[in-house]
Amino acid sequence: MNNAITKLSTLLMLSALLAACGDDGDTGPQGPAGPQGEAGIDGQDGADGEDGQDGINGNSAVYTVQITNLTYSQPFAPAAVILHEPGFYSFEEGEPASMGIEIMAEGGDPSMVISEAIESTDFLDAQNSGGILGPRSMGTELTLVVPELDADDLRLTITTMLVNTNDAFTGVNAADVSNMAIGDAKTFMTVTWDAGTEANTETAATMPGPAAGATGGGGEAAGYDAVRDDLVDAIRLHQGVVTSANANDPSREGLSTSVLTEAHRFDFPTSRVVITRTR
Repeated sequence: MNNAITKLSTLLMLSALLAACGDDGDTGPQGPAGPQGEAGIDGQDGADGEDGQDGINGNSAVYTVQITNLTYSQPFAPAAVILHEPGFYSFEEGEPASMGIEIMAEGGDPSMVISEAIESTDFLDAQNSGGILGPRSMGTELTLVVPELDADDLRLTITTMLVNTNDAFTGVNAADVSNMAIGDAKTFMTVTWDAGTEANTETAATMPGPAAGATGGGGEAAGYDAVRDDLVDAIRLHQGVVTSANANDPSREGLSTSVLTEAHRFDFPTSRVVITRTR
């Protein structure tokens, strides 16, 4: 009897133990996400970066150009100084002058010569010298910069008016300045051209320079005239001024209308141009 009771008790205890150790139930569905947390505080600004170094025309070729007036009594007007690739010409002998050349050669303003160059696909850089270059004097150096890759096929053009004339100008026309090493210099001796746009009457009313001013004429009003009254509307080598010397002697050269003297004559070369590569 007691054994039976003991066995029953043992079975009940085992059943309770097995019930306590039974498999867990299936996992229930995930609950909804909680609300988003508040945004964090912005971080502090970083320190300012250091200033970069000044540029020094990296990957560029740098040139200086200097003009010397070799005449005895012919001031030069401000000059157009242009660096460009082959294919561009500010003027061509035997061809009519462009508007820019006409304005420059008659009135001394090189601005449109530079503008015409800028419109060309061959343009690289230009400077307006900005001042009168007196006779027998050397101008200031002008600096021009072009891409290094263009230094191997480069051209230089310069135009400047001889102001005691109707439409004379001097300079270089697409001169080859290719493949110059740093420190190299090239020198060009220039002739004088007649723009072919204004008759060479040499009167005070038609020239802007000091020779005309000394006789009560000249000045800005005596500069560019839209009318082309030269017998030959084409650029050509200038034959030189006539002057009033011997004007009353039919057997000798002389121009009665001229306000120029023998001092205003000029020879070739008219100017010296030096270009130097500095970088």
